[in-house]
Amino acid sequence: MTAAAPSTPTRVATRTPRAGRLTEVRASVWADIAVFAVLAFIALLGFGPAFGQLGYLVAAIGGLVVGSAVATAGVLLRWPMVVTVLVGIGAYFVFGTAFALPGEGILGVVPTLTSLGDLATGAVFGWSDAVTLRAPLEAPPYLAVVPFAATLVVSLACVSLAMRMPSDGRHATLRAALLVSGPTLLFLAAILLGTRDAYLAGIRGVALAAIALGWLGWRIRSSKRSIAPDPGLTRRAIAGSAVVVLVAVVAGGALGTFASPSASSRLVVRDAVQPPFNPLDYPAPLAGFRKYTNQLQKTKLFTATNLPSGSLIRLATMDSYNGIVWSVTGPGEQTDGSGSFELLGSTIPTPPLFTPGAKTTSKFSVLGYDNVWLPELGYTDELQFDSHPGDADPRDTVRVNAATGTTAVTSGVTRGLTYTVQATAQKIPNDKALKNVPVAKVGMPSITNVPDVIATKAEQYAGGSASAIQKLRNIERSLKKLGYLSHGRASDPVPSRAGEGADRMNDLLQKTPMVGDQEQYTSAFALMARHLGYPVRIVMGFKSHSDGKGTVTFTGNDVTAWDEVAFQGVGWVPFFPTPTKTDAPKDQTVKPKLQPQPQVRQPPNTPPKADDLLTPVKTKDNKPPQDKHAFVLPAWAYYVIGTVLLIALAIFVPMAVIALLKKRRRLRRARGPGDRRAAGAWDELVDGFGELGYAVPKVATRRQTAASLEMQSAEQGIPLEAGALSGLAADADAAVFDGSDVSEERSTQLWHGVEQTLASVYASAGWLRRRLASYRFFRRRTSSSRSGGAGARLPGSRAAAQDASPSGSTA
Repeated sequence: MTAAAPSTPTRVATRTPRAGRLTEVRASVWADIAVFAVLAFIALLGFGPAFGQLGYLVAAIGGLVVGSAVATAGVLLRWPMVVTVLVGIGAYFVFGTAFALPGEGILGVVPTLTSLGDLATGAVFGWSDAVTLRAPLEAPPYLAVVPFAATLVVSLACVSLAMRMPSDGRHATLRAALLVSGPTLLFLAAILLGTRDAYLAGIRGVALAAIALGWLGWRIRSSKRSIAPDPGLTRRAIAGSAVVVLVAVVAGGALGTFASPSASSRLVVRDAVQPPFNPLDYPAPLAGFRKYTNQLQKTKLFTATNLPSGSLIRLATMDSYNGIVWSVTGPGEQTDGSGSFELLGSTIPTPPLFTPGAKTTSKFSVLGYDNVWLPELGYTDELQFDSHPGDADPRDTVRVNAATGTTAVTSGVTRGLTYTVQATAQKIPNDKALKNVPVAKVGMPSITNVPDVIATKAEQYAGGSASAIQKLRNIERSLKKLGYLSHGRASDPVPSRAGEGADRMNDLLQKTPMVGDQEQYTSAFALMARHLGYPVRIVMGFKSHSDGKGTVTFTGNDVTAWDEVAFQGVGWVPFFPTPTKTDAPKDQTVKPKLQPQPQVRQPPNTPPKADDLLTPVKTKDNKPPQDKHAFVLPAWAYYVIGTVLLIALAIFVPMAVIALLKKRRRLRRARGPGDRRAAGAWDELVDGFGELGYAVPKVATRRQTAASLEMQSAEQGIPLEAGALSGLAADADAAVFDGSDVSEERSTQLWHGVEQTLASVYASAGWLRRRLASYRFFRRRTSSSRSGGAGARLPGSRAAAQDASPSGSTA
């Protein structure tokens, strides 16, 4: 009898040539990626209303291309997921300049320090600024990063899932749902970051739903393979799915057409978020009027070129009164007034109530002026900063109120700032044209603590005219005729107290002669107009006294203030109630006669509160006080902390997720009958080797797989006890195929051997290899299911069973 030759394990290819890896990706996977790209493109079109120009499409499509390319390279080059994420972050900074910030790069492609800084800023702060700024979002430049970053992250995640997860089996439905979730998130982000006017909302929604539903149905259907597919059944399934999709699209489109909310009731985030600039953080502008007329009377504040003769320079607009000062309305009060400041682009929209007049382009240079309010000419159309002092770029801190023509720069308007303004003046019709024009219906903030004398004088000065313009002109003429001008300087003929509070209004209107300056007369006019129910506001600024040729220099002596009243269909018409005559007689002051009063018990003396002692005269600074002892992190610290947090999240979050998946995989395999647990132990061993970087044969018996893994360990210098894996493979085959009931002790012993072997191999593999293994996740199909299930016991010799038993394939 001839002895049988010992069988030698079949050698299985362990490495796939890099050039051929592209063919490993199935055609269905490329189809899934194509469907994802179409859905993502439909979704990103929703960014149009927020970003205006079509340049956002270049950034958004660039993000899709870069993210998809990095994800594909990560699969073809077999990078761990953490390496793919880090390469994606690097690609974001390398290609972000070309796609999102070409104006800041060298030749529009090569990154610079400025573009890299804006890429980092846009990724962190661009999202919050995008919902606090008015559309279209044109400035600051880093806002263009938002669509690029959004599409890059979504494409990197979704394409990686499409190429790494199996396209069939029980995980196919989860994979398809995750692929659809990316474009859906982009669609929702475009809605939330957008405006009330959506871009082709119905068409895009129907197209997205139809493609997504049809593709999901096809993927779920194709993942459920059968041994003998029925062509007739397949045709009926396709026809049924088409009918379901068609009905859903038609019903949804019809319902959306008739039941969709109006644009005014649509919810967008920018309407629910308060702008970051709060005018109430700064002193009331009109309260510092006497500082210009007395302390800065001869100080050169700023220069302007190409000004029309007699031009008015606007600083701040106020329409809120609390009995002490007039102030700019805070953002918390929902009105059409002066508090709605937003960071805008270089092009500023037309005011809501405005009749355009002449256009002017002027260049301003700041000298001794120091405040947050930017001197401007009329209603600004375009604003361009030419140079600025310090590190803060005014393009990032400028806030504009298009309704009032007022601009604030939170970083400060100081010496060295130069800027160019293109503005349009309000066209002012004559009184005859306004005779039958009613005042406009404009929401105004409330005024409080108004003295009683205002109502009396308003009725007296307005007279019995029926037209609004005539009543307002009567009040204007009465104040100019009865009053005298005095800034309270030592050179003025009569003294004049500063302030616009209720007590100062009583003094102005009850004492003779009436003495004050623009601060008092504009306040009195505005309070009287509000008593008559007219929308009125006070504007503080400067008046040019030159002929408009050459460069005009403004000093504190040029400061002025005037009132504006809104007329329907016209705009805000100015009024100048301040008198020009200064020779007020000193001997006509009427002293009040003493009237005997009955003796009554007087209330106890109550010291005034601190708020009552504060008057506008005591305002020294035009900037809010800062706590010198407060701990404030420098700006670079936020970038460092944010970068460290992003890196930590990119490293530890995937590791934690994969660790949980591995734990769940092990628990599932350690349950069930004894033969199932034994097969699960072998699968856990092979998956552990695969996660360590071993090339696991796709189709091989357990003995062949064991031989291949032992050979790779020898080639890589990882010590492994001789026959350790072959013994475990034989034990697993015996437990699955010998037909006996596998006891819990037997399966537990096999699991113990598997864990010892994996621990030994992982300890010898090295630190870096173990770290990479913590980011890999293998999921093998249960070996018993590949051979007919645990109940299909095969009689016969153990060797025959081993040769017939496949080891499964890697996920």
